Amino acid sequence: MNKIAFLFPGQGTQYEGMLDDLPQTTLTSSLLERAQNRLGHDPLLLDDKEHINTSVGTQLSLFIKGVVLEAHLEEGKIYPHVVAGHSIGSFAAAVAAKVLSFEDGLHIVKKRAELMDNVGGEDYGMGVIVGVNKEKLVHIVASVHSETTPVYIANENAEDQYTVSGKRIGIEVVLEKARKQGASKAKFLNMTVPSHCPLMNDVGKTLFGELEKCTISDPAVPFIGNKRARPLQTGSAVKEDLAFNVSHPVLWHNCSTIMKELGVKLFVEMAPGHVLVDLIKRKYPEGHFFPLSSFSLDDVLFLVKKYKSK
Repeated sequence: MNKIAFLFPGQGTQYEGMLDDLPQTTLTSSLLERAQNRLGHDPLLLDDKEHINTSVGTQLSLFIKGVVLEAHLEEGKIYPHVVAGHSIGSFAAAVAAKVLSFEDGLHIVKKRAELMDNVGGEDYGMGVIVGVNKEKLVHIVASVHSETTPVYIANENAEDQYTVSGKRIGIEVVLEKARKQGASKAKFLNMTVPSHCPLMNDVGKTLFGELEKCTISDPAVPFIGNKRARPLQTGSAVKEDLAFNVSHPVLWHNCSTIMKELGVKLFVEMAPGHVLVDLIKRKYPEGHFFPLSSFSLDDVLFLVKKYKSK
């Protein structure tokens, strides 16, 4: 039997109205009602024009959408052998793995977004670089980083795709040097928060304290951690990863490798977007990929059942 991974995307995939196309089912209504009770307001307001580009609106919308879609897959008798999320996607993955309750996840995700906003500002941000290997990028970043212009490698998405975080003035120099080193893409992301770097250390510590107040269970299936890119099998390990992935690079390239080594053949990515399956497909083209942004829920249920028994 082919193993299945459920994948949960991170920021950058969100769009206005992204919660409007959730399945019109009793299950969706129940989960949205639970979200309203926990948040104290209608969750469908999170993705409107006013809120979707705020940290709270984006992160909660992605979390809710991931949890709702995953719940429908389970209702259709499709269960993961492995779960993995990219950055904020890790929290929906933790709910899928039965580590964290939906209600506790809502609280932690909202807190995370609020704390991150307190660190950011117009002087900070992130950039993306494609077409330069890690060795070159490490050298470039080291040549720019200083106490007054902190800049760090953030996410390692593929062998030649990285993000950098820090002060915009430092990032600008890194991007320019990367272009001179042959980068095919080197530009700022539309973010004012320096995610996944030591500037977020205090956020991680506060989140860990908040997670200590939650009921944390051992994962029902292996949870691929962002920080160490390893399959985590205890609640304490997942808790640590959830808290501190905000202040450490997301090692997605290594996460992809681990899933392949675990024997995963079917990859189902929760909407929105298909960034994660696209990254995995580059190094693992023989896999089968089902992003819910491209396939209907019914089609994914049919196709996964068809392929998993082969």
